[in-house]
Amino acid sequence: MTRVPIIMPAAERPTGHRSVPLLVEPSLGHYPEFRSFLTTAFDLGAPGPGEPGLLNVDGRIYELVFVARSGQRFPAGVEINALVVGLTPLDESAADADLWTILQWLVEGAGGEWSADALVTTGEIYRIPAARSRQPGPPAGKARRETLVFDLYGTLVDPLSVSDELARTLPRGDAQRVAVEWRRKQIEYSFRLTVMGRYEDFAWITERALEFALAECSCTLPPGARSAVMAHYSALQPFADVVPGLEMLSEAGYPTVLLSNGDPAMLRECLENSGLQQYFSSVISVDAVRAFKPHPAVYRCAADTIDRPIDETRIVSCNSFDVVGAATAGMRTAWINRGGGPFDTIGDPPGVTAGSLTELASALSMIEM
Repeated sequence: MTRVPIIMPAAERPTGHRSVPLLVEPSLGHYPEFRSFLTTAFDLGAPGPGEPGLLNVDGRIYELVFVARSGQRFPAGVEINALVVGLTPLDESAADADLWTILQWLVEGAGGEWSADALVTTGEIYRIPAARSRQPGPPAGKARRETLVFDLYGTLVDPLSVSDELARTLPRGDAQRVAVEWRRKQIEYSFRLTVMGRYEDFAWITERALEFALAECSCTLPPGARSAVMAHYSALQPFADVVPGLEMLSEAGYPTVLLSNGDPAMLRECLENSGLQQYFSSVISVDAVRAFKPHPAVYRCAADTIDRPIDETRIVSCNSFDVVGAATAGMRTAWINRGGGPFDTIGDPPGVTAGSLTELASALSMIEM
């Protein structure tokens, strides 16, 4: 069989079938090439919701539901569902293979920068077993290193450096106070939303936290300065020890991935602007589970995405709440204590403590001796 999806007219949707969700991409704004391809393939010229698209893969029918949201270009998102007769159980193996075929079709159709490597990364993000089966394993007879799972903000790049951008408009003292309160409120809002069972992406949280910080510090920013400050979050630069430390870890053979509260667009822009993207085989956002650190689902998602047992992974973070949360979920831990302060008192001490990433590389080598 050809394993190429065939587009079917929406009117041919089989009756008596139920939809079984397989994949949801809530924000195609991150992937304009996919939006353009889907718009052309399914003739989505209307400004609002149309009929679902149908795909036939080796006789099995899949439904693409196109999502509309106020203020966003259509389609704003897409859901891929399997159509199953009545109460017939879903053949998960067939559906998994078909979903991989559909993703291949999407990537080939999107073209541009999208490639086979991008497809594998996409499959990892959506935790599709068919994607994992295509990943090379370690050389025969060679033990695998633990995978290091890096936090971004505060660990690799400095969120408090936004005070420099704030100081273009505010007095230096006020700029520093706003930066500290902004970061504190950003973390607090992520905690509170997760406890409430509510999810908003990190860009939304970051903007609301800035609003609060300015009000708390009795400061105001003109619209242009406010936009520049928000944009600075996508241009945060790494601490001086980060690149040398990552180079040392790479030379020592440690796989490295990123796990962050940031939404996919924020992470992509920050990594590109900081030059750090080359060091991470996977970039994992909490957006995949719609909950923020330190919820255990975040850390389990990371282990699932990279297809490693969670006890063969080690969180690397400057945030003690992140380290305690990862340990609770079953990860090994490394705390980057940049400030020289005490560790949280509600969890076990971290497995490794270091003042920088270069120190971390040395500390990990000592563990293995």
